[in-house]
Amino acid sequence: MPEANISFNKRAYPRVPAHIPVSFLVMKEHKELKNIRELIEKTKTVESLDASLGGMKLGGDPGGLTRGDILTLKFSIPTKATPISAFAEVAWVDEKGVGIHFLTLKDDDWRSLELYLQGFPPKT
Repeated sequence: MPEANISFNKRAYPRVPAHIPVSFLVMKEHKELKNIRELIEKTKTVESLDASLGGMKLGGDPGGLTRGDILTLKFSIPTKATPISAFAEVAWVDEKGVGIHFLTLKDDDWRSLELYLQGFPPKT
């Protein structure tokens, strides 16, 4: 019987090497905010190392994120005049970065992100 090589990609959408500045705030920190200064201090900005329609891999120092944290995030892409806002969940954390998957993304933002990401070669 011939051997079969079966590969299974658990990602619904292909990742591409898109470096996008992303600002985020951990949702549990919203309860603790007392003023706008604290909001600014607790909002972190990092850069994605790759992206897909399902989520992103964040680099930089995301500072203290753990699996299951819910984030509110904003990021801008050159093909859209206004920033994209979304909610995401931390899927994994390791020494190479943080994987997040989108929980909510408006239809218009999803389409804009889809068109933007089509301009990148797939990540191998």
